[in-house]
Amino acid sequence: MTMNGNNDMMFSAIKKRLSDLSPTLCLLPRIESIINKEDPTLEDILGTCSHDPKLLGKLTRRSGFAGSEEQFARDILFKKGLSFLKSLAIRTMNQEIFQVPMPNSHLNPTIIKKRSVILARFLKSYSDDLAVEHDTAYLCGLFYNYGYVCSELAYDSLGEVVTPHAADPNLYAELASKTLSDFGFDEIVTEMVFDSSKELFDTRLPFAHALLRIANETLANTEMTNGSIGRGPKPPRDLVDATGLRLRKIFATLKEITRNYAG
Repeated sequence: MTMNGNNDMMFSAIKKRLSDLSPTLCLLPRIESIINKEDPTLEDILGTCSHDPKLLGKLTRRSGFAGSEEQFARDILFKKGLSFLKSLAIRTMNQEIFQVPMPNSHLNPTIIKKRSVILARFLKSYSDDLAVEHDTAYLCGLFYNYGYVCSELAYDSLGEVVTPHAADPNLYAELASKTLSDFGFDEIVTEMVFDSSKELFDTRLPFAHALLRIANETLANTEMTNGSIGRGPKPPRDLVDATGLRLRKIFATLKEITRNYAG
């Protein structure tokens, strides 16, 4: 993305707001780097949270652990494992990153969070077909609409000087992608977000984008009408064809995930 003065200002505002809004967003890539280490240490775990002195305590409380923060880190390292810490961080992050003012839409933090978590679980169910790690697929779905969230963060920080999301959705997809990249998220995740507003066959993973666009459009319709999945307008045929799957199968998976959503 070529950054002009206004875009650079929006990027800086979005990154600062997200850093303040979600310390766990900054934590996730750090956990990934520990997982990739040959011999992670207790100091590695404690050090990952050093950018926010309250963060480890928040994770400890969310996990229901009654001991000290150092005891919690030991429990992660020697018993539960770093994958548990990553899962805990993702669940904590979900409670933070959608709590933004949304004055420009019918959406609100509860609706956008629910839709995003369902998209995350939906794409994760196809992670083997995508040949990507389960958590990576989850994060691709979770952040798929994050360009819109970033547009609201920019508006809340800078006011009407910012470009409306509807006028340039590609701009906000790129800003969201660049922000996540700066925080250290996996390239697969940032590329999915970057491509989220492109033409389907201009994307790098059209199968994943087709699945997410079918699910995203279907969920948006049900939000507007309080209808049931599969009873509203059918998604574009080219999206269904790009998946190579029957629409009935896609809807069945989406229905099950939606039915089991618990926040």
